[in-house]
Amino acid sequence: MSTVFSQHAASVQWEPLPLPRLPGMAVWAWYRPPHLPTGILFRIPPELAAASPAGFPFSLLDLLTAAGIDPVRIHSASIFGGEWQPAAVLSGCLALAVPAVPPGAPAELAVNVSEDTGPPIAGGTVQPASAAPAVPGPPAHSAAVPAAQTEEQRLLYDRLESSWKNCVQMERQMTGLRQKLASMLNSLGKLDRDLTPEERLASDREDRDAWHDARRWIRDVSAKCHREIKSFDIGMTSAAGRRNVIEQYYEQVIAPRVPSAELDTIRRALETYRKDMTTLQAAMNAALQAAGQNGTQRAQRVLGTIRRKIKARRARMREAIGGTNIDRSVRRKS
Repeated sequence: MSTVFSQHAASVQWEPLPLPRLPGMAVWAWYRPPHLPTGILFRIPPELAAASPAGFPFSLLDLLTAAGIDPVRIHSASIFGGEWQPAAVLSGCLALAVPAVPPGAPAELAVNVSEDTGPPIAGGTVQPASAAPAVPGPPAHSAAVPAAQTEEQRLLYDRLESSWKNCVQMERQMTGLRQKLASMLNSLGKLDRDLTPEERLASDREDRDAWHDARRWIRDVSAKCHREIKSFDIGMTSAAGRRNVIEQYYEQVIAPRVPSAELDTIRRALETYRKDMTTLQAAMNAALQAAGQNGTQRAQRVLGTIRRKIKARRARMREAIGGTNIDRSVRRKS
């Protein structure tokens, strides 16, 4: 690695970084920011970004050269807030022009660098080149972990914490969906009934067939609502399923950032749990929508038709005869 970056102290503010290959052009740089102690941030000035809507005349290699970073020391990089890409992916595109900043993305490029910390000493630890006094380090099993890997783990912890918080947010939303499904189930139960004598008398065969069909739909969507409520209450995403295990992972490993050899296992378990939560939320929304369209709305349409016929029949039964308005139902046959 070039001595420029290795000997550069951590920045306290953004520093101008001229690009040697492009005289008169410069970007901003922040060496060793707090969240990236072995890396560097490059920020493209707003006026330069506005003047380059199709891409920039420099490459990531130009930025590294200006900062005194040997490309072989790159561990990973993030372009405009995107996912971190390892060195194996970046090696083929370092000399390519930096693309335009996507709308809404930060105009920053972050590079994580694998630094040399000096020759090994007795015991297998690494002595800093500045001969600073020794300080208590991590346990022996993690003393040989490079700084870049530690940064990668930190990013993994952040992603795991974000995934868990998304799951908690979805759980709150599904609690509201469960209440709506329970209310819908109660409404469907009230609609699943026989026609009253007056409704049967006013309706015709077509109306009665439509009502029987509506009741079949009511029973079908009621079963779906009940199934989704049960899945939320005692399914895999509930306390009776995997939720308590995932929460325990969060409280004991992710939140306190405890080093663990099972991080990859925890990541897969949390990702599977999040996908199950997403699937269940979609199923609950679909059941609620189907219950409204094919349950209550269909039944109300049929009952509305029958009610209009009841009203018309009542009006016919009260037609005036000989100047007297009398209900035909109470007239005696002559």
